Amino acid sequence: MVSLSILCGWIKRVINAENHTLNFAVALVLFFFHIVPVHAGNTDEIDNIIDDTRNSKAVADEEGQWVGIPLVVSNPTVGTGLEPVLMYLHPKEASADHNSTTGLVGLYTNTRSWAAGIFHDGYLRNDTIRISGFFGKGAFKLKFYGIGDVTFPGGKSIPYEFSALVGTAKIQARIPKTEHWFAGLQYVFIDVNTALNTSALIAGLNNLTFKFKSSGLGAITTYDTRDDNYYPGNGQWFEGRWINYSKRWGGDLEYNKGNLFFNHYQPILKDVTLALRTRIETSSGGTPYFALSTLDMGGFSRDRYKASNTLSLHAEGRYKFNPRWGMVGFYELGWFNKSFDKIFTGRRITSLGGGLRWQITEKHKLHIAVDGAISSDDKAVYLGIGERF
Repeated sequence: MVSLSILCGWIKRVINAENHTLNFAVALVLFFFHIVPVHAGNTDEIDNIIDDTRNSKAVADEEGQWVGIPLVVSNPTVGTGLEPVLMYLHPKEASADHNSTTGLVGLYTNTRSWAAGIFHDGYLRNDTIRISGFFGKGAFKLKFYGIGDVTFPGGKSIPYEFSALVGTAKIQARIPKTEHWFAGLQYVFIDVNTALNTSALIAGLNNLTFKFKSSGLGAITTYDTRDDNYYPGNGQWFEGRWINYSKRWGGDLEYNKGNLFFNHYQPILKDVTLALRTRIETSSGGTPYFALSTLDMGGFSRDRYKASNTLSLHAEGRYKFNPRWGMVGFYELGWFNKSFDKIFTGRRITSLGGGLRWQITEKHKLHIAVDGAISSDDKAVYLGIGERF
């Protein structure tokens, strides 16, 4: 597979330096030599599905309980549809702050994207050990917009689809002599089939189909002082992760990925919280397109902005004007670039939006969320459960 650095160097010699768009010939070469199996943000989408179900665990306390929730979801990446969840909320351990959860989750949207899987999220020995895992399969219909500032004329996109078998496992232990620090390992395995709709470029071309495996093992560190894991009103949450994808772990590809974020939650007034977030994602040289870094912002598909490095800043105000009702407003800035030391010289993306919250139960601050966002190039409506971060 051609590395990103070599490919981008070649592309820059054939594109217009002023408008940074690709002609059809360049786009076709790009498909053949680099955009082989694309699951563009698929691991991120799977993480979002798992996070939604984890947030839902707040409906139980000291006794185990079965819970079924027919979630309605909407986002510009996979479309609008249903995300049914069936969970068993394990009894809490003595003096523990979190519930352990085991569940089944499904997804089907109007784009004919679907997913199904089983997950476990466990907090053991009074939260000194954290174990989580997911195993499932799905098929998604997405769009390819380009790499970095190399895009198609007129902001056009090329449709593609993939099906994937996914397994991931993570284990962390509390670092000795600390209260809020955890460290551990994460393993990811993905077996993908993908088809690129090249006929969208030139009529009559057959779709390009590919099959590959991507497997990675890496380190993860967490710092967590939040007062609540699904509607934080105070505290901080930091997570840093580095994963090496290699043949030695059972895959076909060789590359590295790093991801870190820092969230700060600050009470401003009664029932008003300021939530701040910084997120950085980086990809090593040779990273294939499907694994490139993305901007995790509102107002556009997660496929839209991809590069070796991304940086985003988020500010969100949250106001509960009623015990069961609330509203949010947010503003975000994001950058993407091939080189991280030149991240701010790349294009800047902005996003502005807001939404309503409705608390599902009286006791737990678990919300149905309806958000709208307008970004530099697009707009989107989101419907789901839980907070954005």
